[in-house]
Amino acid sequence: MSSKHSEFHIPNSALPGEARILHLYYDLMNLYGDWANAAVLARKLALRGCKAVVERKSVGENVDFSAYNYIYIGSGTERSQRACMSDMTRHADALIECVEAGTPLLATGNAHELFGRAVTTAGGERYEALGLLEFETVQRDTRVTGDCVCGAAFLPDKLVGFINRAGGGQQGAIDRPFLTELGPGADETTRTEGIRYKNLLGTYLTGPILVRNPPLLTYFTDMLFPESGAEPGPDDPFFGFQEKAYRKAVSELMGGVR
Repeated sequence: MSSKHSEFHIPNSALPGEARILHLYYDLMNLYGDWANAAVLARKLALRGCKAVVERKSVGENVDFSAYNYIYIGSGTERSQRACMSDMTRHADALIECVEAGTPLLATGNAHELFGRAVTTAGGERYEALGLLEFETVQRDTRVTGDCVCGAAFLPDKLVGFINRAGGGQQGAIDRPFLTELGPGADETTRTEGIRYKNLLGTYLTGPILVRNPPLLTYFTDMLFPESGAEPGPDDPFFGFQEKAYRKAVSELMGGVR
């Protein structure tokens, strides 16, 4: 999806609400089809009768974070992450203010490391991050990869996904939302991973996790536009296929757990 602006809406109908979705660093932090997380949320909102607009901003652009109802940041290479980290210092106060005010924000892959104090590379270089949460990421010259199945107390069902991150771990007190039943955690010694603070949710799971996981997609959709009282949009067969694919993935992955 090359356009920097996409709109999903129900034509020729009176829409009861509108949601503005920001895909931040859409070009640099966009591995494995990450862009689909913003797109599928807009599509789900449209199914409920809510007009949803996805806007894209990147390095060097002005951003009014208060204008958005939802923010998404995807995963990137370590080099891309550092470029975004440098740019985010311009927005630190405004972005932290949005999180503190309860704006829903999803950060996948190494994007969630940006909300800690710093990231230290395997070569010993330390890069300051936003400092919203009291943790630091320390990388090693290795990689951690693998399929994952994990659960969280705030979700009714398991999540599936894939992790591909630099080795090492995170130091500091963090509310870890996810417990991995299959696959790596936040470091080589734990089965927990991710961050959760107010409506900020971060995870090392990468790619289109809202496409792969209907429970997590519903979690954010309910936050923005609860189904109760919503005027439904036209039927969308995509979500039926999504549910079947999700159930199949959970079954196949958990079938390998002994």
